[in-house]
Amino acid sequence: METLPIFLVKILQMLADRYGMSCTLEELTSLLTPVFNTYTLLQDSIADEKKKQARVLDALILLNKEGYIFLSSSSDESTISIKGLILVNNKVICN
Repeated sequence: METLPIFLVKILQMLADRYGMSCTLEELTSLLTPVFNTYTLLQDSIADEKKKQARVLDALILLNKEGYIFLSSSSDESTISIKGLILVNNKVICN
């Protein structure tokens, strides 16, 4: 089984928890704030928020390329794919 960095797995878990709904880049970045705060000191400047969004967008592009999510280039909305659900062994698959 393929292993992904923890940050990518966290993104997949966030999207899996919202299975059937899409998440914008801004929403996902906001949801991942606790993950960012674990690795960095708390910083609230606009520049830091843009850096977080850039990191999330890079991760989303990679996950989209690998088929774990669907990323809309026109709206920056993401939804998890079945492949992504299988990777995170989410309970949604069983329902």
